[in-house]
Amino acid sequence: MTPEAAEQAAKIFLQCRDQGDKIDQLPNACRPVTSEDGYQIQNAFLKLDGAFAMGWKVAATNEKTQAMLGISKPFAGLLPNTALSLSPIDIPAGTFVNPALEGEFAVLLGSDLPKTTEPYDAESAMEAVVAVIPAIEIVDSRIGDRKAAGEKTLIAAGTVAGLVLGIPCTEWRNLTLSAHRVSLYIDNELKGEGDGSMVLGNPFNSLAWLANLCVDLGRPLTGGQIITLGTCTGLAPITLGSGSVVDFGLLGKIRLNFNR
Repeated sequence: MTPEAAEQAAKIFLQCRDQGDKIDQLPNACRPVTSEDGYQIQNAFLKLDGAFAMGWKVAATNEKTQAMLGISKPFAGLLPNTALSLSPIDIPAGTFVNPALEGEFAVLLGSDLPKTTEPYDAESAMEAVVAVIPAIEIVDSRIGDRKAAGEKTLIAAGTVAGLVLGIPCTEWRNLTLSAHRVSLYIDNELKGEGDGSMVLGNPFNSLAWLANLCVDLGRPLTGGQIITLGTCTGLAPITLGSGSVVDFGLLGKIRLNFNR
C-alpha cells in the first residue's frame, strides 16, 4: 500500500470519528489488501491525529468474538496516548458515539521483547512484565457491518478508542490470571463476567502472540509500553447517563460514568 492510500484511509476513519459516522467498507483505492496494509493505516491514523503510540491492544482473543466478527484469529490495535485515562473517570458527553465496554487485563512492560531465535510463548513473554493492570477498554467502532468488512479492514480501524486503567499490581506472580474472575456491571446490573481463560486460554498467550506479530511487523515491543490483552467479560454497550464498575477481585475495581 502506498503512503498516500494509507493516509486516505486514515482520513476517512478520522472523519467518521469526528462526525460520529460509520462506514461498512473503505473505497477500493485505499482498501487494505494485506494485514500489513491494515497496520500501515493505523500508523497513518495516529500521525494525522497528532497522537503517538503508548502500546497495543489484542482483540478477538476468543472464538465467540471471532465468530461475531467473521474472522479466525486475533488482531492488534495501536494504543494512542490520547485514549488513556485513569479510574475513576467521568466521560463527557460526545466523547464516544456508540460505546461498549470490556473488562481486560493489561500489562506494563519493563523490558524489550526483541527478535529471537525462537518464537515467544507465554513463559518467555511474561518475563518482560513488571505490572499487571486492571483495565476497561472502551470500544467505539467506526465500522458499521464489521463481519462484512473483513479482517484487513477491521485491522485498519483497530486503534484503541479508550482505555481506563486501575492500580498496577507488581505482585502479579502471586495470581493465576487464567482463573482470575472479572465482573462488569452497568448501573449495578451484571452485564458480563469471565476469567483470563477467555484470552487465548491465558492472557500471557495473548502477550506472546502480540510479541511475535510485532517482530514480524519490524517493530518489536519495548519496555514502557502498555498492552491490553483481550476481553474477560465480553462486550457490553453503555448509554449516556450510565455508570460502570468492573470488579477485578484482588486487583481492585475500575469505575467510570458517561455524562449526559
